[in-house]
Order: sequence, then C-alpha cells, then structure tokens
Amino acid sequence: MMFPIYNLLSFISLIAYLPWILLKKGPENRLAYVIERFGISTYANADIWIHAVSVGETIACLPFMSALKKEFPEIKILFSTTTYTGQKIVREKSSNADRVMYMPWDTRVCVTRAVKTAKPKIFITIETELWPALFRALKNEGSKIIILNGRLSNKSYRGYRRIRPFMQKVLSYVDYCYMQSKDDAYRIMSIGAQPERVGVMGNFKFDVDLHKSHNSSVWMNRINGKILVAGSTHRGEEEIILNAYEIIKKSMSDLKLILAPRHPERFSEVEEILKKRGLNYIRRSEIKRTQMMDNGQQKTTGRLSPDIILLDTIGELSQVFSKAAVVFIGGSLVPVGGHNILEPAYWGKPIVFGPHMENFPVASEFLREDAALMLKDSKGITTAIKDLLKDNKKAEQMGQKAKAIIDSNTGAVEKALNLVRSFLGTA
Repeated sequence: MMFPIYNLLSFISLIAYLPWILLKKGPENRLAYVIERFGISTYANADIWIHAVSVGETIACLPFMSALKKEFPEIKILFSTTTYTGQKIVREKSSNADRVMYMPWDTRVCVTRAVKTAKPKIFITIETELWPALFRALKNEGSKIIILNGRLSNKSYRGYRRIRPFMQKVLSYVDYCYMQSKDDAYRIMSIGAQPERVGVMGNFKFDVDLHKSHNSSVWMNRINGKILVAGSTHRGEEEIILNAYEIIKKSMSDLKLILAPRHPERFSEVEEILKKRGLNYIRRSEIKRTQMMDNGQQKTTGRLSPDIILLDTIGELSQVFSKAAVVFIGGSLVPVGGHNILEPAYWGKPIVFGPHMENFPVASEFLREDAALMLKDSKGITTAIKDLLKDNKKAEQMGQKAKAIIDSNTGAVEKALNLVRSFLGTA
C-alpha cells in the first residue's frame, strides 16, 4: 500500500513541477533534459549505472569512476545527475562515462522505461540519495543496488525516522550501504537498513586528487599579493565578506579577494552588489586567455589589477583554493549547512567558517584539531581573517593540521572498488 501512495504523490508533484521542468534555465540541451527527466529517452544497456545529484557529489565520485574504468575497461558506465551543473562537470572532467544523462523523475511511469532499457547489473547512488520507485524497478530487473559515500544529516535522519516503516521497505532493496562514518552507519540502520548490509568506508572527498582533476589555472599566477578566497557563498554572505575585505584592505593594500557564489544564477546578482559598492572587480570569464609561447608553454599577459575577481566559472574553485592565503567557506553564515571544507584542506590552507556547517559533520574534527576556525558573526570573521593574513606562522600551522586530517583519512576509493569487485564476482 505504501508504494502506490508514494507513486501517486510523486506523480502529482511531477505535474505540479512540470512548468519548472519545461522552463528551467540552464541545461544547454533542453530537449534532452526534458525527455530524460520524463524517462522517455533511449537508453543503451549498461553494466553499472552511477548517480550523483550535483557538482559536489560528481566531483567526489570522479576518482572512483576513474579507478573503476581503469580496472574494468570493458564495462559500460551510465552516469546520471539531477542538475545540469553536475552533468557539465562529468562531461568536462571525465571520459569514463559511456553515457551521461539526467535522472528520471522518481515515479513509476518515468523510471520503468529507463530501467528496462538500461538493465544495469549494478546501480550505485552517491551520498544516500534514496529513490523508492527507482529502487523497486531496479530490483524487479535483477539489478544490485549499492549506496557509496553514504551520509545522513540530522535533518534527513529525523525526516526518515517519521516514515520508518516505508524507509525500511525501501532500504530492503539496497544490497549494501557503504557509509562515510560510524554515525552515518548508525543512522541508516536506525531507519531500517539491515546491519549486515552496512559498512563504513570513509569519504570519497578525502581521496580527490586535485592535481589531476584540474589543470593549473594560470590566470591566478597573475595576481599580486595575498588572496582571500570566499568559496560557495550564498545570499547575505557576500556583503559580510566584502565588509571584512574592505576593513582588512585598509592595512593590507595588496590583498585580493576571489569571490565564488555557490549558484551560477547568482553571478549577475553578486556583480550588482560589487557595482553598487563601487569596488574594483573583474569577472573571471572576462580575464583574457593566456597566450602561448613558440615552444608551446603558457605565458601570462600581465598582472591583474582589479582587487576582486568574481569567479563566474564552474569547476575552477578547487584549484583556486590552491592559491589562497585564507579560505572562507560559504553557506555557513546563513542557515544553509555549509559546503566542502576538504578541498582547501587538501591544499593545506587555513579555513574559516560560520556556525552553520551541519552538512559537513567532519568540520567538528577540524575544530577539535585546531585545523579551522568557526566564528558566529561578521566581526569575528573579520578579526579571524585579518589575524591569519598577518600571522603567517599561525596560518601555516593551521593549514598543516588541515592537510594532516586529509592524509589520515584517504582510502575510500579503494574500499568502494573492493565492494564493487565482490558484486562483479572478481574479488
């Protein structure tokens, strides 16, 4: 009885969401977006279907997919995302997916055709994206279902607990839940996963090799002075960071700011904030491409004079962190839940964030190890950033502690690969 009700509610939500699907800005291929979301595209047979919702999950998954394809070059990988930004990342940064598509809407009428034509031996969902209708359709076709890099936030956990009987049924379709931490493993068992099908693998994001995942952004070498990077900011945070920047710059005239809004649709909105404040800025997309010398090496085209660079590109933030003197993590001064602190930690950078880091429980470990600072208001953020910019030794020590946490937590990709080997019968 639970599944018919779910399918009905999901179908009703699809009808209500229909105008947004048809009119949503962003996807370059509108037709593909619409027909794939409705599950009416043509799907080739796949050995493994991997799903990652958006940019963060996609980037975290790339090293695993690369290792999978390297060991099993003959397998066909179908990769799906929910957002067009996630799809753009996998198309630009990986050649390991044989087909990239949008995830069909999770109602029976949409997922059945996709599953029957794709016929994956294994379906892998990244970070505990639970799809009841899809899972049921997959099991009806004999597919194995694996959760990799799984996590459950407190908010999601509380929601799932309210419908535990239904979630227990959904999780009965999952062959293995490989979770990021012991807490995540406990939570998913508490909502119905069978203990013998749950394990702890760590976090893919600790295994991201940023040296390989992105070419060096040469334009950053044209910046003089120390760089403050504010990454993945949300509405209400840019003003706070700009206030801090203007205060600090009075005593550090060569300080530069790279401002990276979380959502592409806000690039123009943030640009208007910069204009209204009369600040000296340039959009990253307006920086001239580097020229090439006769020997094929890149050369710069002169120093960048603007004080602020608005990062209006996708997929460059990880490399931008490598040049930072101090990093502020967005989504943390407003109740969004914070964003990825592991990328700047990988580069050994001092990290500052606000009180809202619920989406990244690992932040508490960084605080315990003095590898990051959490401040509650704009005054605290300003003071902390200024101190780190002026105290090189303190900033270096904090960055080294952050890097040590990364180094001690690698290995998730190999654990996930071992699990997939067992399901493919090659372990």
